[in-house]
Amino acid sequence: MKDRFSSFLYAFRGIFYFLNSGWNARIQCLAAVCITVFGLIVGFERSEWLAVIICIGLVMSLEAINTALEELADYVEPERKPEIGRIKDITAGAVLIASLASLGVGLILVFKYSRILF
Repeated sequence: MKDRFSSFLYAFRGIFYFLNSGWNARIQCLAAVCITVFGLIVGFERSEWLAVIICIGLVMSLEAINTALEELADYVEPERKPEIGRIKDITAGAVLIASLASLGVGLILVFKYSRILF
């Protein structure tokens, strides 16, 4: 049981490191807070909350993986190499794909409820 508790502590420590690692994590957290507050104000339906939760989890998870891979690559190969650059670009691209899809979901919800508000 102690090992399981420790693994949770390590995971929370990793989340803390991730959130303090740079601007991208903070920007994505801000976007997540904004859509969550908006959803609470307008009263998202259950299916809309599911979509928002999945999008937030996907983007934040991919950004954390991207951050970890970038740090590992910089540790393993401190000098700039094209091969390492491609790996970093691919993982950043994965985050961008998920972010754009999530932005689409968010915009659909905002436009839907904006008609109700105004």
